[in-house]
Order: sequence, then C-alpha cells, then structure tokens
Amino acid sequence: MELEGGVVMKNLLIYLNPQKCFAEDEWNKESEILAKIQIENSLELGWKPKDIIFITNFDYEYMGIKSMVVPDELFCEIKKRATKILAILYLFDKGLIGDDLWWFHDLDAFQLEKITEEELNLGNFPFALTGYGKTTINESHDRWWSTGSIFFTKDSEFIFRLIKDKVYQYQSNEEVALLALTRRNRSNMNEFIKKLNITYNFATRKRNISVCYEEAKKPLKVIHFHPFDKREVELGNDNIGVCVFGKNKLNKVLVNERLRDLFYKYKII
Repeated sequence: MELEGGVVMKNLLIYLNPQKCFAEDEWNKESEILAKIQIENSLELGWKPKDIIFITNFDYEYMGIKSMVVPDELFCEIKKRATKILAILYLFDKGLIGDDLWWFHDLDAFQLEKITEEELNLGNFPFALTGYGKTTINESHDRWWSTGSIFFTKDSEFIFRLIKDKVYQYQSNEEVALLALTRRNRSNMNEFIKKLNITYNFATRKRNISVCYEEAKKPLKVIHFHPFDKREVELGNDNIGVCVFGKNKLNKVLVNERLRDLFYKYKII
C-alpha cells in the first residue's frame, strides 16, 4: 500500500507448520480459513497484491497471492508464537527489508480501516506496537506488549535479534522476551519503541472491553480476536457474539460490515 510521500507499507502474514501444509487438524484448518479472510480483506481494503507478503514453509496461493516459502527451521520449537520473530529475521538476512514500512499482524488480527503513515507518526522510532490495554487477568499484564500487530522499519533489526536471544535464553514467547528487554531498558531499548494506541490491536479475550474501547481511537483500525474460539469473553458470549453481534457491555458491534460479510462467506457464522 502506498502511503503519503511515496512510502510503501508491506502487509506481512506468517504461518509455518512442521507438517509443511495447513494440516487436517481443527486448529490448522481454521488457520487456512483465517489466511483466506486476511488476503481477501486486504485486497478489498486496497492493498496491492505485491505488497501482501505471506510467509509459509510450503507452497500456497490464494486470490493471486503466492506465499514466500522459507526454510522449515524457522518454526520456533520453543514457542510457536515466536516463529514470527525468526521469520522476520529471515527477511532481514536475505536483504528483503528495504526502505518500506512493514506491518506484521497475526492471522486473527483483522484490519478494519485503512492505516496511514501520518497517523502512525513513527518519527525516528523503528518499531511500534500496542500494549495489552486493561486486562482482566491481573495488573501486571496491563504492562505487557502485544506482538500481534507490529509496525517496523529496516532500523529495527537489532530489536528482533535481541528478542530472539531472550526467547532462547528464557525459553519463553516473544512477548515475555520483549517485556524483559524493556523493563530493564536493555540496550536503551525504550528509546526505539513507540507505544501505539490500542486501536491498532484491539483485543477482546481477557480484556476489559469497555475500558479498552474508551481508550481506543475511533474508528477501530485493527480488531484482534479468534473467531473460532468458543470460550466465554463477556456476558456469557464468545468472540463472535461479543464482536460481531454486539453482545457485550457496550452493546456495540465491534466489526464492520466487510469483515462480518467475510465471516458469513467463509461459514464462520
């Protein structure tokens, strides 16, 4: 997607599986549906096919978007969620991160509205992401970073490398690793990371949705929830009930018609 000033933003999705496919188990079948929704949603939002980068460790193509096939060893055996860090570092190692602005987001983090460089206002920050917002777990989680949506530039390579090092040192996921780096401000980390408004990664599970919604800039830009997750989120309702049908304390539908229609199309609802 071309932004103001001729800057291009890349839309990065990542899915690796040791079985080298979207396997037949339920979780992986769901991931394939989410990948299709992500691709179609991005195209409808105006992303150019060449700017949608889908990294896999097997051949895949949907709606003209062919995946970039990477080595199997990029799958993180310690914590599969940290695979995103290894995959992004592969892009750096191959010299594929140029002057563009990159946006990585999880397969269940759905873009609702267009995002501009101007509104992100990254300045000299090479790495930007949101916090967790107000959680319902405990107050310590309110201070966590959420890596489900990350904006980054070529100058962020050292951050990803430090995160990887801590993943292996602590045998933890990438969020714990990043938290360890920023709490102690290792390598002056806090000078290079911008905390974005939660509108760029509005999550619902284990969150105080009303408080988070009040804090979020409107309209919401990215909503992060797993549509197949049937666990209760709020008022006895799962993610679909809360986000798509507005069965929440706000009494407000949190997705737009485009995303709702895609959920209908792919028979999630």
